[in-house]
Amino acid sequence: MQVRFDEISPHGGVYEMRGSEGLDSQDDFVVKGSVYAHCVMHRKGDAQVALTGRVTADLLLVCDRCLGSFDFTVNNEFQLLFEVESAESRRIKALDARIDDLDSEVLDEPVIDLDDVVRQQVYLALPMKNLCSETCRGVCARCGTNLNLAACGCAEEGKGSPFAVLARLKK
Repeated sequence: MQVRFDEISPHGGVYEMRGSEGLDSQDDFVVKGSVYAHCVMHRKGDAQVALTGRVTADLLLVCDRCLGSFDFTVNNEFQLLFEVESAESRRIKALDARIDDLDSEVLDEPVIDLDDVVRQQVYLALPMKNLCSETCRGVCARCGTNLNLAACGCAEEGKGSPFAVLARLKK
């Protein structure tokens, strides 16, 4: 959904989205349920729009340790400031950058792509490391058995230390 700055009321506009284009074809996760986004936009002059919102989604992720699938729920609030700048104001801003400037996104055109905003917020809500649980034991490095489901005999077989040869030389 594309929203032009001039379509947004100075008093604010509410935009709700169910589903988002581009999220269904991601390699990092599978959208299990629906994606819901509730966004409120306020126009601040002709060149700025403040956006606050919440995105919720039910995803299916793959555990980085055991390679099993697990459910993950995204429930993320966000605030963004979009602005369109002229070439002159961009040059002045480059010379005098402030911390507040890092919170805003500069657009080439006065159009906000809400599908892209929702996609970015879902990615920002994903964990750094996908774990099905904190106690996930992963897979055996030798035979590939999921150690959460079954024990393998590889651990008893390969307990020999690589320094065992040095211990025999010491005797």
